[in-house]
Amino acid sequence: MNENQLYEHRLTALENDVKSLYDKANSFAVTEAQLNVKLDSLIESMDEMKHRLVSLSRRPLQFWDKLLFAFIGAVGAGVGTAVISLFKGV
Repeated sequence: MNENQLYEHRLTALENDVKSLYDKANSFAVTEAQLNVKLDSLIESMDEMKHRLVSLSRRPLQFWDKLLFAFIGAVGAGVGTAVISLFKGV
């Protein structure tokens, strides 16, 4: 093998190695982009679940507020009815 053939062979091998490395780098970039998309989707899902959990935790408080206002309304209606019935006999 003369010197030129040796250099051509080494250059061809080097080109193949560079192409292989370039393909691996591109594959890594594509995989990383897909991973970022999945991670963004996961973060959005977690935010939605957090908001739903907060709304569910507020729900019992809303129930007790409604119950308290209903009780106050019933007591007020009872007091009003008692006052009216007292004055009705006068």
